[in-house]
Formats: sequence, C-alpha cells, structure tokens
Amino acid sequence: MPFSYERAKRELLEEQAKLRQQLERIENAEYESVGYGNHMADDATGAFDQAVDQALLRKVENTLREVERALAKFEDGTYGLCESCGTRIERARLEVLPYARYCLDCQTRQERNSTRMAAR
Repeated sequence: MPFSYERAKRELLEEQAKLRQQLERIENAEYESVGYGNHMADDATGAFDQAVDQALLRKVENTLREVERALAKFEDGTYGLCESCGTRIERARLEVLPYARYCLDCQTRQERNSTRMAAR
C-alpha cells in the first residue's frame, strides 16, 4: 500500500487517542506509600513499580508531544517537511515514524552531535 498523507494523519490521531488513554491510566495509578509496608521486599517492589511508571510517563508525554506537533503541521501545511533543512522527509521514513521531525540526513547529524556532546 503506497504512502498516504490522509492515512498518516488518521494514524497520528489514533496514536494520540491511545497515548492520552495510557497517560490517564498511568496518572491514575495508585501506590501504597513506600517505606510503610510490612516487608522490605514489598517496599522495594513498590518503589521499582513507581520508578518504572514514572519513566513510562515521561516517554508517553514526550511521544504525545511529538504526535501533537505532527498534527499541528497538518494544519499549517508543513507536515512532511524537515524542520532543519526544509526538504521533504522520505515517505518510507514517515510510514515508519509518522511524527518524524527531520529527514534522515538531518536526523543522523542531530544524533551524531548529541553523541559528541554526551561524550564530553
């Protein structure tokens, strides 16, 4: 099936709804207070579960922001254009990652720069 901007938008809207549900589920999770259990192992498990959920919460929030940014680009007519160089993002890349912000060359450059900065 060839790439379709309409399908990409529909998939982004579906992903947005799914991410919002995930976000709500994570935010509504209830935990017992860590340190007040009867067993140290139970406290450790509770603390681990909370840490995992917090990491997942950040990941879902970040992905939701990217999806919403891509949907806004549909509205202003810039969907599929690289935010760095302005060229059209490869259709194959958008099929795999419909909220891609950069073409493959610019994404590679960004990742290389991030790696260099982290190594310092």
